[in-house]
Amino acid sequence: MKKKLVAMLMVFVMVFSTSVVLFATSNDQGTNVYVIEYIDFYDLEIVDVFCEYTGLNMEIVNNPELLEQFLYDRELMRLQEPAIEAYNLLMEALISNRSGTIDFSYRDDYAGAFIDDNHNLVVQLTNMERGTIASYQALVNYSDIVVFTEVAFSFNELKEFGSIFMETLEDSNLQITSHGIDAMNNAYSISLYYADEESASFARSFEVASRSLSIPISISLGGHIELHALYGGAAIGTSARPNSFSVGATGFGPPGTAHVLATTGHFDGIAMNTPVIRNGVSIGTVVAFRSVHGGGGGAGAGGDWAIISLNGTGTGMMTNRTRMGDRLLSGQQNFGMLPIGARVGGTGMSTIVWSGTVARNFQSHLGATGLTFVTPTQSNRPRGGDSGGTIWASTGAQISFTGVHKGSLSCTVSGVMDYWIYSPAFIFRDWFRSIPAS
Repeated sequence: MKKKLVAMLMVFVMVFSTSVVLFATSNDQGTNVYVIEYIDFYDLEIVDVFCEYTGLNMEIVNNPELLEQFLYDRELMRLQEPAIEAYNLLMEALISNRSGTIDFSYRDDYAGAFIDDNHNLVVQLTNMERGTIASYQALVNYSDIVVFTEVAFSFNELKEFGSIFMETLEDSNLQITSHGIDAMNNAYSISLYYADEESASFARSFEVASRSLSIPISISLGGHIELHALYGGAAIGTSARPNSFSVGATGFGPPGTAHVLATTGHFDGIAMNTPVIRNGVSIGTVVAFRSVHGGGGGAGAGGDWAIISLNGTGTGMMTNRTRMGDRLLSGQQNFGMLPIGARVGGTGMSTIVWSGTVARNFQSHLGATGLTFVTPTQSNRPRGGDSGGTIWASTGAQISFTGVHKGSLSCTVSGVMDYWIYSPAFIFRDWFRSIPAS
């Protein structure tokens, strides 16, 4: 009977939703007055029945271009899931140390991996013998989405070349803006500050010399990382700067810091036990952080992030919902790295949703290491105010927390954003372990 009544109500609403005539009696005139009122479906309780995007922020739903990009990114992430799963099996097999800092023991024939346009995981090797490939197939639970290709230099060789060059450059007056392995180009990439004449001159000279040298080093000119203003998805701060940085995600940490919040680590004045406030009310204190400005406390890993231990007030504010309207995958998290070529998205205060493709992992900038560089899509890019915001990837029908936004980087004199950058949750998973259910 209830179903029949609901069905009748739906028919009634659909027929009369365009306009409804309301009758009112005027005591002065004694005549009927007819007033036309227009009712939008979104004013009705049963809107969820009609909207296939229920739960999403209406700013996305009502913007066709934004919605199209959002749905495209979600579908692309879904198609990439098997390759990402295989990549994380490979990364876990290569981890050699988890005590305070993350170290990898790369095989002498391993040269990185990435996702190609067909959603395959491409594993690069310097040795394509049958036995070598079989050993890697065993590590990734081999399926037809994993393919292998041969390159000239292994990760170990690239690290060695890079270390030699970095030692030389650090003893000079050259200004280094970033450095790290560029797996896609099988090289160690070093960026020098474009506005410094000595650095610019060296880069030009190296470009000419490298044409006759078979070394896997690339040197380019770029800008310093642009640290966005800290206004993220939900504004938080300190007593001195009440709205100076933002929330990445809330969740649960190890014993002693049961309810925690992950955010950016480069807000001004950060130190261990720094009180953090929300709308003028204390929500907790800093228990671990890494920062390009002030080093780190309570943490040995790289990146740029902070963990806030929430008090009773902060605990009451916990949620897994993002500004987009979606919810993060709840429960215990197995934070893994995203391989090169994976699609990833973000949300923050200034830009409700943006996306891009992972271009480089384990990059360094100033005092921060282990950063992920992402090539932005053309339609939407993070802006000032998004620092500390949620970085996410698709996990089936939901999205999963994968890091906190750090800033953007220009690698050209024009100043155009080449990458947006985040600190992977993989780095701070010892301090942030699971997401609440609501």
